[in-house]
Amino acid sequence: MTKAFSFLMIVLILTTALWGCSLAPSEGIVAGAITAYFESAQYKVVDLKIGKIEGMPLFEKTYMGTPGYVVEVISITLEPLADKGADIRKGSQLTFSNARIRVRQDTANKDVWHVSIISGINVT
Repeated sequence: MTKAFSFLMIVLILTTALWGCSLAPSEGIVAGAITAYFESAQYKVVDLKIGKIEGMPLFEKTYMGTPGYVVEVISITLEPLADKGADIRKGSQLTFSNARIRVRQDTANKDVWHVSIISGINVT
């Protein structure tokens, strides 16, 4: 093999590897996805403090799947917009700390992110 061919192969491999990586969504985009999720369940997000946004653990990634990230939620305060049962009444505020929310990129629109899994926030 020639040196030029070897160089082109290395450039091609590096370009492919970097192209496959995605940047984590911004805190604002993540906050918007979380707010939209809870609004669709008839909760108003009163306060939201986001910590780290990290890539999904390697063992949870799927080959050629959409990018996903784990969001550390330092605290979130929700207000139900309707009665949700005996314990959750309209207008009351529910605060949760140290929760984790997983967000995934939409398959059709790369600018849209959706909540996929929530742990540490128990609402119905």
